[in-house]
Amino acid sequence: MTGTGLDSPQAQALIRRGLHASAFTTAMGTRLRAFAPGRVEIELDLRPDLSQHHGVAHGAVIGYLADTVSAWAAASVAGDVVTAEYKLNFLTAARGETLWARGEVLRAGRTQVIVRADVYATRDGQDTQVAAALATVTPVRRPDPQEDTA
Repeated sequence: MTGTGLDSPQAQALIRRGLHASAFTTAMGTRLRAFAPGRVEIELDLRPDLSQHHGVAHGAVIGYLADTVSAWAAASVAGDVVTAEYKLNFLTAARGETLWARGEVLRAGRTQVIVRADVYATRDGQDTQVAAALATVTPVRRPDPQEDTA
């Protein structure tokens, strides 16, 4: 399949646009884990500074992963995007060494892309699903400099 894999031009463009162009995403330590058009996985190390007072991943970190993987999956088929909304269900506390998320496009339309995101914690080599989300992502139409806007 064209555009599949971490070394594909599409994955590298996503890394430039989604990771290198975002100081927050870089600070989180986000890595692209898997790439195919419409299906993206990302991961980060669960550091102590990303935990809440019970020693598990902070809910905002899980929300960040769901939002980011949804946007990246949508971007893989629709170009530049912004998240319009998402609903997040926490399933269990996130404990482990790594958090990772998979975003999969359910439907890509001209004005919105619907994405399902699942977030997992890896502890001692075992993956546990810790959250599920459904997101609506909007493609951004940038004005064409060749168009007359007057």
